[in-house]
Amino acid sequence: MGERIVFCNYLNIKSLRHLLEDFWRSALEISQSGDTFTMALPQTFPDGWQMLVDLRDHHPAGVRLSDGGRTLGWLLAHGQNIETEVMAGHIRDICTECEVERDGLELFCWLAKGLEGADVHVFAEALVAVAHLHYLREIKPRTLDIPDQTLQRVFVDHKILAKPNATLQGKVRKDVKVDYLIEQKMMAFQIIRRHGRILSTMEQWGWRWHDLKTALPKLKPVMLYDPHTQEIDSESRAIGEEVCGLFSSYEETDRIHEFIGKGAR
Repeated sequence: MGERIVFCNYLNIKSLRHLLEDFWRSALEISQSGDTFTMALPQTFPDGWQMLVDLRDHHPAGVRLSDGGRTLGWLLAHGQNIETEVMAGHIRDICTECEVERDGLELFCWLAKGLEGADVHVFAEALVAVAHLHYLREIKPRTLDIPDQTLQRVFVDHKILAKPNATLQGKVRKDVKVDYLIEQKMMAFQIIRRHGRILSTMEQWGWRWHDLKTALPKLKPVMLYDPHTQEIDSESRAIGEEVCGLFSSYEETDRIHEFIGKGAR
């Protein structure tokens, strides 16, 4: 796995970098079968087995990175019920934070602009987080976040029933999940949940909204952000304002009320 250093003689920046790079190189394995690449990553399940991910290039739609159902399958094999409200909620939160999607047991993500090393790292960290739900026992359901609570109060004010966790079908991307859908108005609401910089999130959703609107021309996308926890740079704002009917802070309830009201006419 690599040579072991003696701290008193060789510990320095160069030796530490060499130590880690040597481990990463030896831990990473890549094989190919047809048009699918399978990678054994340095990240592991709680029992120590390496995580495997599959990668396929679906040009021009993008690159598809998948765990092949291994992570949720591992939880099931170790006695966890992944379909309880609480467990499914935790899985959904991790997927939302790391921009990962779920289809049955499979966890996957689409990379519309191609693959970068950081994409594989973030995906692997999501799998690690999901796998470590194995240790959760008597956990209580989490209450809705403040943006959700605020938006649901707006729905109540308008006497509107919004379908949570709705699925829409794009032209290229199928089964795109949105936080809320007002079917009679064709309004889809997505709350941005990632903290800090959100440019990568906006780039992905920019492509998703474009694809959805190609298949559903009457769709009116809405994206809401939290100004206290997220960095809205000019490029992120430009993407949001271009692809969405409304892109605003969840606190701007007057704008949300106005947008929903206009949709009724």
